[in-house]
Amino acid sequence: MNVSVFPLDRMIRIVSLLASITVCCGCGGGKPWDSVQAVSGVVTYKGSPVKDADLAFFPLDSEFPESVRPWAKSKENGEFVLSTYDNGDGAPAGLYKVTVVHHEVTLSRDTLTTKPNDLPKKYASPETTDLTVEVKAGSTKLEPFDLK
Repeated sequence: MNVSVFPLDRMIRIVSLLASITVCCGCGGGKPWDSVQAVSGVVTYKGSPVKDADLAFFPLDSEFPESVRPWAKSKENGEFVLSTYDNGDGAPAGLYKVTVVHHEVTLSRDTLTTKPNDLPKKYASPETTDLTVEVKAGSTKLEPFDLK
């Protein structure tokens, strides 16, 4: 039986080299969506906070994959914190179109029903919204979205 023995010190050097190459290749060449920045803001309609608004951020950079769509749900005071990969983690730096919709949820005969969007229709689609923002490196507090 012919068994080749690979010296342990040579194996350790090869594994170390491969680990170094993996680490080095992962540095500096990342995509903009590989990291997120803390992002928060407020949404109001006619000057009043919008509770439970659904916000979606659509990257203007066509290189971003479809899976990168930061989102948020506003609190009672209209404040929101963006999420992309984990709840409240933020959003990748870049330029975005922002959509905002609000559907009142009611309970009727033990059934939850959703009413139609009660915010202006133009904010419901990335093609029609006029809301654009830039998320910069570091923490970003967005200017309030005051919907009219």
